[in-house]
Amino acid sequence: MRQLINVMIPMRDGVGLSADIRLPETGERFSVLLMRTPYGNQDFVENERRYVEHGYAVVKQDCRGKYDSDGKFDHFNEASDGADTAAWLRQQPWCDGRIGMYGGSYCGYTQYAAAWEKPSGLLAITPGVMGHDRFLDGFYRSGAFCLDLAIAWGSGVDGRCGQPNVTADWQKILRHLPLSTIDQAAGYNLPWLRKILRHSTHDEYWRNFSITSHAGDIAIPCLHIGGWYDLYSDGVLHNYESAGKPSKVIIGPWTHSCTTASSGNIDYGKDADIDLDLVRLRWLDRWVKGVDNGIDREPPVRIFVMGENVWRDENEWPLARTKHTPIYLCGKNANSLFGEGRLSFAPDYETTVDEYAYNPENPVPSLGGACLQVCNGSHGPTDHRPIERRDDVLVYTSDVLEKPLEVTGYVNAKLFVGSDAPDTDFIARLCDVYPDGRSIIICDGILPARLREGLDKFAPPMKSGEVYEIDLNLAATSNVFLPGHRLRVEVTSSCFPRFARNLNNGEDFATSTEIRLARQKIWHSGKYPSQILLPVIPRQAVKI
Repeated sequence: MRQLINVMIPMRDGVGLSADIRLPETGERFSVLLMRTPYGNQDFVENERRYVEHGYAVVKQDCRGKYDSDGKFDHFNEASDGADTAAWLRQQPWCDGRIGMYGGSYCGYTQYAAAWEKPSGLLAITPGVMGHDRFLDGFYRSGAFCLDLAIAWGSGVDGRCGQPNVTADWQKILRHLPLSTIDQAAGYNLPWLRKILRHSTHDEYWRNFSITSHAGDIAIPCLHIGGWYDLYSDGVLHNYESAGKPSKVIIGPWTHSCTTASSGNIDYGKDADIDLDLVRLRWLDRWVKGVDNGIDREPPVRIFVMGENVWRDENEWPLARTKHTPIYLCGKNANSLFGEGRLSFAPDYETTVDEYAYNPENPVPSLGGACLQVCNGSHGPTDHRPIERRDDVLVYTSDVLEKPLEVTGYVNAKLFVGSDAPDTDFIARLCDVYPDGRSIIICDGILPARLREGLDKFAPPMKSGEVYEIDLNLAATSNVFLPGHRLRVEVTSSCFPRFARNLNNGEDFATSTEIRLARQKIWHSGKYPSQILLPVIPRQAVKI
């Protein structure tokens, strides 16, 4: 292997970006695989060596303002630099003019951004674990601020070479108010963090960075990779739906790393851990080198079906055979798993109101799920019984299933809610209750009441005694609830520190400090049919 280290690639504004280049030992011209990263190009890992041995030139470039690159880092403003880099590569004597890209997370975003600029020679990308919109599934989740991700990631990428944040007292810092000075409380100066706090609706700022907004310009083959327990689980699927064709998507039972067959409290078996590098190479060989290896004739969707723990190929997403099936909140006195909350496929027509108090001073802690959880360390399929013992968590549980029930697709919730606070948050969560009592989180969603009429504008303050209908996106999943299992739904108002606490005061959430107790109500009846809408996949064994 030959190498060229710290090669400065000029951008259109004269700024030089550093790249490390590895070439096969023999040959003169090669197809190129490019990664653009803010995390440093100094590592050369085993899969990259595999790419070189496979006959590719591998180019790893530091993003603008990071490590050996000149300029100033501008979070997610990567499109023009990606296009300029592709243009430079095509002019090199060792490049045959054909380029592909690889990488995950932010390095997945740099691929989409380069692709929508349509640079000549960029023929295929393989982005992993990257959402479709920074406000919908990134630093906000449907408008709720993703506190631990924003502050921990934002501080970690601060500075040219990154800044260590392992010595920060996160338990104290995450409770700091107001949020607009949380960076200073952690010892940092993060203007970018303060900027995104000011953009608390889905405005033009976020649309500029939205992959979905640019999807019409992504006209090359894309291999999208994600995990059901990654914070971008449904975003990867939205990217697949909207990006250019041909495309392929692979979703495993993984967290953000996409490398392990077990996480949280569940082991999905050895078959869950597949050779993703081989899949990437097949995709890149087909579309960059033009090798007819058949991957384009395979079904475009490959999903891991949890519960049965099997891989399955599909021809479309969402699945055409989906039967959207509501399961209704029923019963009464649903506070905690010791209450009387029930789930039923038929609504209970007697009007019932469940109530709980949400105190931001004592928020429900985050516990696993589809998140990065950088400050709290918990993610993946985790047993939720510790938080289901709390009275500020409403718990609704179905009867024991006699036959398997497959839920594959986007899960949504419709809740009829009320509060004596002008603004507050509502969270709904779907869990799989095992025969031994474990309540394993499957997916969840959150919505601030101020955004109940649309994520691009604030709704009027809530009024005590009024009933409001709200819709929550619980993300995507594929899980078979097996015989002997039960479905469970949790409803609460906090998930801290994954999401910033709603202080319930109706003021600017970034600058306010007043903490107010909120008394929440959830109605369920024939008139107010609070429900989870399940994407049920019919099978001969399913009977509802």
